[in-house]
Parts: sequence; C-alpha cells; structure tokens
Amino acid sequence: MKLLKPSWVSHNGKPIFSVDIHPDGTKFATGGQGEDSGKVMIWNMAPVLREEDEKNENIPKMLCQMDNHLACVNCVRWSNNGLCLASGGDDKLVMVWKRAALIGPSTVFGSSSKLANVEQWRCVTILRNHTGDVMDVAWSPHDVWLASCSVDNTIVIWNARKFP
Repeated sequence: MKLLKPSWVSHNGKPIFSVDIHPDGTKFATGGQGEDSGKVMIWNMAPVLREEDEKNENIPKMLCQMDNHLACVNCVRWSNNGLCLASGGDDKLVMVWKRAALIGPSTVFGSSSKLANVEQWRCVTILRNHTGDVMDVAWSPHDVWLASCSVDNTIVIWNARKFP
C-alpha cells in the first residue's frame, strides 16, 4: 500500500473530514472546515496519479470550491453515476450538488484572483430533516435513494427521484 497526501490538497490549514473518489476516477471531493463555514472542494486526480501533471502549472489541481454549508462538512459522497455529489454537515443539512454548464473559470469568492473554479458545481437540493449534525450519507446502488444519518440518532432515506 502506498500512502500519499499531496501538500496542495488543503482547506487552508483547516481540518478535512471526508474524501470520496469520483466513480470514473478523474476527480475526488473533500469535505471539512472552511474559514467561517463548511467547505466542499473538488480536486483533479491527474496531478495525484502522475508527477509530471503535478509539476505542470497548466493542469489545474483544484476544480471547484463550494462554501454553501453553514458549518463544518462531515461527509461527501459521489452518486454511483457520478452526476451528483452529496454532502452533510454540522449545519444539520444535506446538500446535493450537480455540475452546471461551464460559463468559464470563475474566481473563488474571497480569494486571490489566482484561485479559480475550473468546473461549476451548484447546490440543487438542500435536505432538511435532521435536528443534529449529519455524520454520513450514502447512495443506493442505482442512485434512487440517498440515506443520511445524524447524531440525533436518526437515519433518513430520501427519494432521489424527487430531487430537481
């Protein structure tokens, strides 16, 4: 087994609590603490797999940063078809993200102009039912259901066909 933690995979020194690799292996998502909120980030897998790609400044490492959670993000999980990303956090929310049409790179709010979102991901659904921190989420094999569990001792099964 080889263990690798690239130095550039970071939430600006804040803790990372979850990681999940996209089903096609081209990217991965991390969830954790942001500056004053929760943070979900999507990273390019190519610089992890090939040292030449890591050194190439024309290949982006970070693909997207989403700061919509109001508190720490405890879990991120890709749907099996790779079209959605679910995240759950200390704000008692489950957010479902989908990739939006690319308008062009946009800068990350509050960052230097060098930090840009290469991909555009938008929160399409916010699921509210838990009264405590959401600790984990899981997709059913055909992405029909999304399960979430919380420190409030509940498990909620969401019908993903009802999501926008």
